[in-house]
Amino acid sequence: MACCGQQRRMYATNPVGGNRAYAATNGTPIFQYVGGTALTVTGSATGRTYQFARPGARVEVDARDQAGVARVPGLRRVS
Repeated sequence: MACCGQQRRMYATNPVGGNRAYAATNGTPIFQYVGGTALTVTGSATGRTYQFARPGARVEVDARDQAGVARVPGLRRVS
């Protein structure tokens, strides 16, 4: 079992982990899930999988995928 420091480091290096609670400063779009359970979205341009593990989860999205992700019900861009 990993300690909390290792988990924190994993999420800091994995932007699609769904646990980044801060806005990206490099212009990367961030989407928040406002639905009721969990949601997984596949980017139409990159094929990358974005996992929103729970309501309120925020995930960095590749700029090439943002148009498609923005059309998914329950997701809204926050930065």
